[in-house]
Amino acid sequence: MKTRIFLLCLGTLLLSGFFPKADPAERVLGGIPVQSGGRVMPFESFAGEALLSVTGKTSWRGEGTATVVWKWIAKPEDWYTKSFLPVKFPPLMQELGLKVIGGKISPELVLNDPAFLKKAEKALERQEKKEPLLPLDEKRIELYDRARLFQAIAQGALPGFLPHPDEASLTWLPLATLASPEDQVVLGKLYSTPELLKFREALGELVSALREGKGDLAKFAQQFSSSLFQLFESKGIALDRGRFQAELTYNRVRPFQWAWIFYLTSALLWFFLKDHFRVIPAGIFLAAFGFHTWGFILRCLVAGRPPVTNMYESVIWVAWGVVAFSLVLGFFYRNRALQAQAAWVSAFALLIGESFPAVLDPSFSPLVPVLRNNYWLTVHVLTITLSYGAFALAWGLAHASLISFAFRPGKREEQKQLAEYVYRALQIGVLLLTAGTILGGVWANDSWGRFWGWDPKETWALIALLGYLVVLHGRYSNWIGDFGTALGSVIAFLGVLMAWYGVNFVLAAGFHSYGFGGGGLPYVLAGILADLAFVSFLAFRYNRARRLVLS
Repeated sequence: MKTRIFLLCLGTLLLSGFFPKADPAERVLGGIPVQSGGRVMPFESFAGEALLSVTGKTSWRGEGTATVVWKWIAKPEDWYTKSFLPVKFPPLMQELGLKVIGGKISPELVLNDPAFLKKAEKALERQEKKEPLLPLDEKRIELYDRARLFQAIAQGALPGFLPHPDEASLTWLPLATLASPEDQVVLGKLYSTPELLKFREALGELVSALREGKGDLAKFAQQFSSSLFQLFESKGIALDRGRFQAELTYNRVRPFQWAWIFYLTSALLWFFLKDHFRVIPAGIFLAAFGFHTWGFILRCLVAGRPPVTNMYESVIWVAWGVVAFSLVLGFFYRNRALQAQAAWVSAFALLIGESFPAVLDPSFSPLVPVLRNNYWLTVHVLTITLSYGAFALAWGLAHASLISFAFRPGKREEQKQLAEYVYRALQIGVLLLTAGTILGGVWANDSWGRFWGWDPKETWALIALLGYLVVLHGRYSNWIGDFGTALGSVIAFLGVLMAWYGVNFVLAAGFHSYGFGGGGLPYVLAGILADLAFVSFLAFRYNRARRLVLS
């Protein structure tokens, strides 16, 4: 009876998330097509990226992101004087002095501080010349960019709303165009007067509703959206409706968020439910994998490419690989217990991807030139990162094996089974990493005219591969047993972390400059040290128990 009540409450909690109370105005405002960053997107996508870039947050006081950014446009004078630009770097806080209130500063104070602007411009000049920057200079540039982005949006210079009727792929015209007499002449030539007047009138009513906070905002938002689409139709401007709708679905359903919630739920239920009840976590696990796969399909449809551009995409791809390999191994070994470990690892990876958008940028970034139309590079990146998925599964299984050795020393059959799973996952990972490294050499030869150049990314990929080959060889030669294989898998995963994260976020050097990012290093180091401390404790406990048995 307790199990049934628990499952009923859990199901109610999960299903309630699929029917959120949506704000009608937010949905309409968010569904307006705009152009930014070289692509057409729903306004809610632009607003989410803008809010994150300006405030460092993904939400603002419970309001929808589209509504907040429209308020920047409608009533900029209120926001110019509001302290909402984050300043967390102590030397920069000290430099700005009393202007920083509670770790935040207003755009007005940033953009009207001659001393700060002068320092920021000098830092930008050094950045353009690719000269080394001090951390303070980097933070000055970051704050300056936040303030300028807000200013551009508040003045109507971003995003683009009106496409060129003759070539919709050109830069779209922003709302600021409506206020310029010269631009109005251009608009008059591009669009017919009645539709343009209707658009201006609908925009005015929407802005008034946002400024005054009166009237039916959803109604005015719908009128503005309709007038914009009528402009498009009058000039025969066709949007890619399939891609546009795919992005709206991706934004509003958030499949990766539901995936990690379902993975975590499945993992927890494996511990609470026994015997025939375990069909329930197995079903939730497959549902999570369905959400995960669906999210990937949506991202590929929206971006028009595989997930190869940034760290966020690699994290969710690696998490997908963890689950896929667990299903393959589970099928051959007829053991669904593999899903429990895969669920923990994948939930952890997706939670990281979803929780740190300022570090792992989830936006749909356009491909840099070196990545475009490059078949070998795409296959190389997907193969390499898929090998990380196999190694991450081995890492999770290795932890389960070490825990079994430390706390369940008499379960030899369980330990042998887990060691076998770890061994097979390592074999899959080594095969894929070897293939991916060779494919990387093929791409390098095609793009740079050399197969191998000891680039940091190449070097650390080789180090990771050699580390795992040592573990496999030690296992095959009986130099290390089941416990040593598990321990070696955990330690060897540090090579993967260095090749995957360290080269991009710590070294930031080499030809793989398109993948560089920054941030999160203290958290990663803390996580690594905590894991090593935990594994050391398990090893100590296992060795002590073994000595007691032998004595």
